[in-house]
Amino acid sequence: FAKYAEQRRGAADTNSMIVQLALEKKAKAANPRDRALVRDVMERLDEQAGKPERSYDQPSKGILWGWEVSAYLTTKAVAAGTYLMAMLMMFTGLLQMTDELWWQLVIGCTIFLGLTGFLLVKDLDRPDRFLYVLLRPNWDSWLVKGAYILGGFAGILACSGAVLYFDLDRTYLEYLAIAGIPLATLTGVYTSWLFGQARGRSWSEDRFLTAKMFVEMLVAGIASLILLVSSNHFSLVLAVACLAAVSMHAHRMVIEPQMETLH
Repeated sequence: FAKYAEQRRGAADTNSMIVQLALEKKAKAANPRDRALVRDVMERLDEQAGKPERSYDQPSKGILWGWEVSAYLTTKAVAAGTYLMAMLMMFTGLLQMTDELWWQLVIGCTIFLGLTGFLLVKDLDRPDRFLYVLLRPNWDSWLVKGAYILGGFAGILACSGAVLYFDLDRTYLEYLAIAGIPLATLTGVYTSWLFGQARGRSWSEDRFLTAKMFVEMLVAGIASLILLVSSNHFSLVLAVACLAAVSMHAHRMVIEPQMETLH
């Protein structure tokens, strides 16, 4: 959006410059009286150029972030939050991680993380752009950092699956969790810093955006974990309601700032 705004601003400045050049050319060929009038008009144009505050209209609908991004926030929150809550509860003794639960956790998180990657690539329209981001990274962009964070978290899940598949010592799963907890946390919240780079939108001014995404991730994680371990009907309904609330909040968080006027 910032790039779009700069293009609009550049176009406006270009039009103003063309008008002034035309007036200058006219002044050279005009009589003294007309030259004075032209100079007066040019001076007024110069005075007005710095006064107004520019307000840009919305970009065309084709470049707005839509359902793919809001769905991506939800799937990412589920994948990261479920793993994070399961590991924290395991280390605090609140959850006994059986092999069956480990498999459910790893497979479930992998599926939702895979959906996250698919939606991310789909939003870029061209898969080769994602490869370009990875192979020629701009480390100032949170899109690049986020891609590598997702890759790191995917690596933890893959290694955990390998430990289970080859029936290795389950202690390795705990070692992997030590690295997986911060990676899962970053997976859940890094988009807030990506949104913060969208200048001209309320995302960049929201000091609590990271906290909101962190809470969203925790709620999604707890709800998903309840679906895995609970058989109580009320708990299951409550978990589904929480996931629906997370999805709706993610949708509003993506769409509403795009309806604002750029300044």
